[in-house]
Amino acid sequence: KDKSAKDTESKKETTKEAETLIYNPADYVSLGEYENIPVTITGDYDTSEAAVKAYIGDQLDALGYIEDKSADTVKKDSIVNVDYTGLKDGVAFQGGTATDQKIDVGNNSAADGTTGFIDGFTDGLVGAKVGDTVDCEVTFPEDYSAAELAGQKVVFRFTVNYICKKVTADTKLTDEFIKENFNYDTVEEFETAMKEELEENVNSQKTSDIRSAVISAVVSNATIKGYPEAIINQRKEAYLESYTTQYGGYDNFEAQMKSYGMDMDEFMKEMEDGIKTNLETEMVFGLIADNLGLTLDEDGFKEYCQNMMLNNGVESLEQLYGNYGGSSAQGEAYLRRIYVCNKAVEYCVDHVGEVTIETAQ
Repeated sequence: KDKSAKDTESKKETTKEAETLIYNPADYVSLGEYENIPVTITGDYDTSEAAVKAYIGDQLDALGYIEDKSADTVKKDSIVNVDYTGLKDGVAFQGGTATDQKIDVGNNSAADGTTGFIDGFTDGLVGAKVGDTVDCEVTFPEDYSAAELAGQKVVFRFTVNYICKKVTADTKLTDEFIKENFNYDTVEEFETAMKEELEENVNSQKTSDIRSAVISAVVSNATIKGYPEAIINQRKEAYLESYTTQYGGYDNFEAQMKSYGMDMDEFMKEMEDGIKTNLETEMVFGLIADNLGLTLDEDGFKEYCQNMMLNNGVESLEQLYGNYGGSSAQGEAYLRRIYVCNKAVEYCVDHVGEVTIETAQ
C-alpha cells in the first residue's frame, strides 16, 4: 500500500512537472504565409556525366596509395607499406610497434605527410625487396618526450609488405582493379553504382536545403510577440547544469569561460539568445500544427524516439528524455512537442512554392 501510494504521488509530480512546460504558441506568435512560399537554395546539385566522372575521381583519390605489383625494390623516393618493431637492447619497447604503415622513404615521414620520424628511421629501407626484413639503427633526440628513450640508441626492425603507387582520378580502371579496391565485379557495375550514389547524395542534400529554406522563410514571415518565460528558464537551467557537470562544477566552468575571454553574464546572454532562436521555430510550427489539426500519434512518436536513441547511442528512453530536459518528464514533453512541430515542417515542405536553385560559388 505504501509503495503504491508513493508511485501514485510520483506520477502526479511527474505530470505536474511536465505541465509547467505546456504553453499556447498562439499567445506568442502571429503566423504569416506558410503555404506555397517560394524559396531559393544554393548548392551543387549537378548529376551530369561530368559530375559523375568527378565523383568517381574523388573516390579514386580517397584510396590514396595502393599496392604496386610491378615494383619489388624500395627506392629513395618510394612509398612503402611496412610493419615495424622498435627494439632497445633486443627487447621491444612500448609504443614502438606498428603494422600496415605507409611510409614515405625519401621524406622520412608518414605517406600522408602528417607525421615526421626521427632522423635515420627509414634509411635502411632503400634497396630492400618486398618481403625482406631489415634493421635501422637510430638514436632518439636528447629532448625526446619519452624520458626512457631520450638519447638512446634503438633498432627498428621493418618487414616490407609492398611498395605503393598513388591512385589518382586519371588512373585507368579495369575489372581487376575494381574487384581489388571496391566491392564491385566490373568497371561498368562500379560506375553505375557511383552514379546512383551521387544522385542519392545530391537529392538528399537538395531535400535538406529545401527544408532549411522553408523553415527560415516561414519563421521570417511570422511575427514573434514574446516568449514563454518558464520554458526559457527551464532550458537555461538544464543547459547550465549540463555544462557545470561536464566541467566538474560551476567554478571550473566559469574559469573555462574566462579563459575564452567570456564572463558568465555574456555566456548566459548568448545562451538565452540561442534558446529564443530555437523557440521561435518551435512556436511557429507548433501553431501551424495546431491550425492544421496535426497531433501526436504514439506509434510514430515511439519510432521517432527509437531512431533518436539509435543515432545518438542512447540505450533507454529515460536517458534520451534526460538529454532534452532538466528531468525525464521535461525531456519527454519537449520531444513530444518537437515531434508534432516536425509534422508541421513536413507539411510546409510538401506545400512549398517555386524553388529557385542558385549555383554555389
